[in-house]
This record gives sequence, structure tokens and C-alpha cells, in this order.
Amino acid sequence: MFTGIIKDIGVLKKIEKKTGLWKIGVGSPLLYKDTAVSDSISLNGVCLTVTEKKNNCLFFEVIKPTLDNTNLKRLKSNAYLNLEPALKVGEKLGGHFVLGHIDCESQIRSIKRHKDFVIIGIKTPLKFRKFLVEKGSIAIEGISLTVQNVNSSYFTVNIIPYSLDNTSLKKKKTGEWVNLEFDYLLKQRG
Repeated sequence: MFTGIIKDIGVLKKIEKKTGLWKIGVGSPLLYKDTAVSDSISLNGVCLTVTEKKNNCLFFEVIKPTLDNTNLKRLKSNAYLNLEPALKVGEKLGGHFVLGHIDCESQIRSIKRHKDFVIIGIKTPLKFRKFLVEKGSIAIEGISLTVQNVNSSYFTVNIIPYSLDNTSLKKKKTGEWVNLEFDYLLKQRG
């Protein structure tokens, strides 16, 4: 389980694509020292297992069902990736409960920069619209955010400068795909 509070922005250093199984290496000097093989790490919101550590890189294996349901299949060398280690008992819960089980990917519809914040609009997949509530939580690329507005075809989130500077959102552009995990508590209401 995670909280959606990103601890590091990793860089994709290696990608080995085999049919049905990819091996990816992510440079993260910040997390490298305290991470062990078999630890769970949220990578752009996807819960993955560390399978190897070498040269300040954490390695993960990603199977086809995960690739099919997430934007990991779109990764390119040197991509920026949000990283968060699994929540430890006794740690502060700064965001909301994030399971690391991506519901879907969707496209960024708009990015509007204001003086003190950014508004990002994301297309709403019809199947998941019922899980969007204004002022409710959502994880985008593993980041715990608050839904600001919900329209028939998209929703918006406001991004403060700190969150923009300390996540991969600073590199995102209109039309790019992002991973979405809708609030677990809202999904329970059906």
C-alpha cells in the first residue's frame, strides 16, 4: 500500500522487451540504498517488485497484463518516473490510500499554467466516471491529488508548484497518457 506522496523521480535507464515480460531499470540514487530486492515500489502508480539492484538502478519485471492496462508500455529511454516505496507501519499517511493497482490510463486533455499553480484536465473514461467526486481523491501517475471539477468528458486537478517540481508532471504534455487509480473507498460504493 502507498500514500501517493512521491519520494523520488527516477529515470528509465534500461528497457528489455520480451514477449509478455519486460525488464526495466530505473535510476534512483535516492531510493537505491534503502531498497531491498523483493520490496514493493510504486512506479508511476503501478505496484512493482524490485527484482534486482545494480549501479544505482532498481530493476523490475513487468508482465503483459500490467503493460496492457498501464502507460508503462509507452515508456521510452530517459523517461521520468514517479517512485514511492511501500508504506511502513507507523509512517504518516500524507495523501490517501493508494493500492498501486491501476484502473486505466487516460490522456491529458489540457494543461493551463497560472501564476501560482497549474490546472491539468484529464479525459474521463466513461466506465470510471462514477468514481470521480469533486474534492475527492485520485492517484495520477501515483500522485495523490484532489479532483477539482468533474465534467461529462474530463476532470481537472490543481497542481501546486511543489508537486509540479517534485513529480514527473513537470515533464508532461497535452496528449500524453497517464495512469489513473480511482479512490478505493469510492470504488467500494459501486
